[in-house]
Amino acid sequence: MDTPDLDRLTLLERAQLLHDATLRRHDMTMAALREIQAWQQSLIETLTGITATLTQTLAAIKDMLDRGNGH
Repeated sequence: MDTPDLDRLTLLERAQLLHDATLRRHDMTMAALREIQAWQQSLIETLTGITATLTQTLAAIKDMLDRGNGH
């Protein structure tokens, strides 16, 4: 069944609108992923700092235990 050019143009316009909407959703999703990535990087830096502090604290405790009660 042949479709008049006007109907084809309408189909093309609909396809373009769908494509544009898909791109907008993709852009929004990518922006959200970038925010999550930045938050994750911040969290990694915080946890790295906590790990360094705990490592030093554990080393100090081990040193004190190795010395025993004799100071």
